[in-house]
Amino acid sequence: MKAECRYILLDVGGTKIKYAVANQMGQLFYKEPESFPALAKEESGIIFDNFAFLIDQMKKMAGGNPIAGIAMAFPGPFDYVHGISLMKGLDKYDSIYGIPLVPQLKKRLDWLSDIPFQFLHDVEAFAVGESWFGKAADKEKIICLCIGTGAGSAFVKAKKVLKEEKDGVPENGWLYNTPYRDGVIDDYVSVRGLAALAGEIYGSSISGKELYDRSCQGVEKALLTFQAFGDNLKDAMMPFIDKFKPDALVMGGQISKSFAFFGDGIRKECQDRNIEIFTEDDTSGLAMLGLFISMKEGV
Repeated sequence: MKAECRYILLDVGGTKIKYAVANQMGQLFYKEPESFPALAKEESGIIFDNFAFLIDQMKKMAGGNPIAGIAMAFPGPFDYVHGISLMKGLDKYDSIYGIPLVPQLKKRLDWLSDIPFQFLHDVEAFAVGESWFGKAADKEKIICLCIGTGAGSAFVKAKKVLKEEKDGVPENGWLYNTPYRDGVIDDYVSVRGLAALAGEIYGSSISGKELYDRSCQGVEKALLTFQAFGDNLKDAMMPFIDKFKPDALVMGGQISKSFAFFGDGIRKECQDRNIEIFTEDDTSGLAMLGLFISMKEGV
């Protein structure tokens, strides 16, 4: 009897790499620990050795089952067609700038010689996973927004990620660099945007976690900080929502876990337009499923 194929999936971040092995049905298999240090500030040889080590460990997780492909999600900037990191000056992966990833991995692992690779933007991987397996899987048109170090976005129609600039979709589906107030959306709808508001209201630096904890306790200044952040989110997003007319807005990323404290404004606008809002806690898990679908179905 022919052995069932497996897919190796990696969600590569700046501090850690999450990973899973999927079977042909998309069932994910993990092993403790579920993430490894990214070593993103090290020299290139160490970074490539780390990737190769993780991939080899995942092959062992797959047992004797053949590997059908390897899919990796990376933050941008990145050449997703050729598998080349273009990150520079971002305090991560500087040393592998411009170096094709696949030849480096195949040089380290002989068994990779005939294995296909696929690379996706991390938010695109999340959006694909969401459209197939998430809370908005039954929706035709979706905007996915992941708020973290920046405002990562993807626009989806009929389970396809849209890249062309038209009908309310920004170029590549990325809204982070859209002009907003005295800068761009990324400056306001992000961790640093929240930190800047906290600095204005508190007069000193305060972490997002501390803001969340204080908001849970009903501290007025913390609640006001999140409310101001929510106003920026609403004002930045509504032009895209009104032009694209999605059936659902899906929030991911770390800050989205505090949505109860900053989401009232955009929730009301969406309710007035019969648009559902969902928050997803396991952004990385959905990104893994998006990687699987992208490789298996060619999405």
